Amino acid sequence: MRDALTTYGFLSAKLKTRLSKTLPPEAIDRLVKARSLPEAVQFLKGTAFAAIEEAYSATGDLRSGESLLNARELELYTGMFRYLDEPVLSFVRALSLRFEVDKVKDAVRLWFDLRVRKRDVDGKSGYLYRGTIAHRFDVDEVIRAADADAVVAALGGTPYAAIAGRELPKAVAARSLFEFEMALDRLFYDEVFNAAARLGKSDRDIAERILGVDVDLQNISWLVRFKGYYNMNAEQALNHLIPRGKTINASAVAAAYAGEKSGPGGGGALGMDLLRKSYGSVGTLLSGGDAASRLAMMEAALRRISAAEATKSLGGYPFSIGIVLAYFTRSREELRTIMTILNAKNYALPEERIRSFL
Repeated sequence: MRDALTTYGFLSAKLKTRLSKTLPPEAIDRLVKARSLPEAVQFLKGTAFAAIEEAYSATGDLRSGESLLNARELELYTGMFRYLDEPVLSFVRALSLRFEVDKVKDAVRLWFDLRVRKRDVDGKSGYLYRGTIAHRFDVDEVIRAADADAVVAALGGTPYAAIAGRELPKAVAARSLFEFEMALDRLFYDEVFNAAARLGKSDRDIAERILGVDVDLQNISWLVRFKGYYNMNAEQALNHLIPRGKTINASAVAAAYAGEKSGPGGGGALGMDLLRKSYGSVGTLLSGGDAASRLAMMEAALRRISAAEATKSLGGYPFSIGIVLAYFTRSREELRTIMTILNAKNYALPEERIRSFL
């Protein structure tokens, strides 16, 4: 087995070089203060996000530039595979399933809109990634599928086919993809935690800590949706949550639904500590204001927590799986921040409203 320096030395240097190209806070501030969308887009010239400016200048389409950047980031990710040996390779491959799950969701959503909701989806599939990530399937075949059985056939040979076969008939009857998409998320976490269990102890501890926070944050975000949009009771919500988180359990869910001040927690997890400092308790979030406002507030908090975890990993020992996890947290968040600002500029939202989303 290779030592940590041999395994991560080149990869750490490569990813930290990429991170050095991130936009500084003053550049983000300049984007927020731009007087219009065209002015904001011009600020991206000569940066790592120049593709957005080029696409917008040529077509007036922000999403095409975003799609190109997402593809480049994904290909950087899959390009790591050749630098890694087992068991780290299997873990990074499992992490890539997050991108593939999103690809499946996007394709099935378009199929669902076309076949079930009878909506026009012309031109919307052009933004989907068509390269192979971990499993080969044709997104256009999924979108064009005549029925749920044909979607299952299009996903044949992938782990998503069984989920589609089980969940899509129910989704068509209920006219909702909620259960299907949650099943895909559970598959991702099952795969990545199973791969993490095969890592060496040091890497395993880092990976399970970061993934555990990720699960907690995903579950907290879902709690807001469960109560605000699906009107689930505490027992139903608990049955839908992803296992393996560090702090969300039956008593935590009950407390959150009751709006108790203690909120979910215990154990001093970083995410829970930051949430309590910012908002007092998740119960308060679930019981105050409208669902959309609560969800926006919660998601902003969750992004800050993820960024804090990434910073912690980057500032620690550089030759570990933490550098890989930190890089993709930071890169996803930066692209999300930029696209949030640009889309807000497209709708001429005021500066203070834009900052509330960041």
